[in-house]
Amino acid sequence: MHSTLTASSASDTLSATHHHAMACLNCGHEVPDRFCGRCGQDAHHTHRLTMADMLHDIPHSIWHVDKGILFTLKTMISRPGPTIRAYLAGKRVDHFRPLSLLLIVTSFYALVSSVLHIQMLPPKDPSIPDAVWQMQQASTGFMMKYLSWCYIAMVPVWALFARWFLRRGGYNYAECLIIVAFITAIMNFFAVLYLPVLYAYSGTAQIGTVSLVFMLPVFGYATWAYGSLLAHTGMSLAGRLWRGFMTYLLGYLTCVIVMVSLTYALNWSTFKEAMKQEMQKQASAAKPAATPQTR
Repeated sequence: MHSTLTASSASDTLSATHHHAMACLNCGHEVPDRFCGRCGQDAHHTHRLTMADMLHDIPHSIWHVDKGILFTLKTMISRPGPTIRAYLAGKRVDHFRPLSLLLIVTSFYALVSSVLHIQMLPPKDPSIPDAVWQMQQASTGFMMKYLSWCYIAMVPVWALFARWFLRRGGYNYAECLIIVAFITAIMNFFAVLYLPVLYAYSGTAQIGTVSLVFMLPVFGYATWAYGSLLAHTGMSLAGRLWRGFMTYLLGYLTCVIVMVSLTYALNWSTFKEAMKQEMQKQASAAKPAATPQTR
């Protein structure tokens, strides 16, 4: 009798499951559970949208995006090496995708920077010709606006340096792209946090020193982050830090060279006029003063 009841219960369960199974509206596959086993869509929550659904979906979506971003930023700042290695090993559900993270952080930096209009030059020296001053403003303004985007454009090149200096870690080129995207996103995140400080010293005589102070911890973090990806190799700490430092340094110098070249190319007429005025100024300074006539 017990076996009869068990068989009856199993039959009722199977019947109920079959009764509640429905077709996925995305691919048509029969879905007995919540998510479609073929395409992954939530098959039981695809009814016609209402305003109640929108009011529920907005905070739900924002919370999950923020949660992923905040968790990834936290772990990348506190333990970048283990975080990236775990992501590469397949532990990815809790982390924000590195390229998406890089684009979101950089976009936010560009937005805030454009609103603040930070002047990266000290006050104008009266002895500097106007054209030279315009050249300096154009170059620093261009680099301030687009350097973070240059970091994104240079990720494939940066990954080549990572592939070379981190080769002892066994990373392929695709994995190096992920590594560089993660660490570059944190670099730009640090830049976002430092914008209020730059804004406080905007256009002052201390702005150059303040910018230099920012670069020191950035280089330190990047050296540590890249170097920590070699922790499993048994390499000495000095060797890991050296390779991490060179990975970031060569990528950074490549970005600066590209930005300087673009700045000169796009503002050549201004630079040409500045050089002309500077040469005229030097010629006037070198010209001996006329001796007074004697009576």
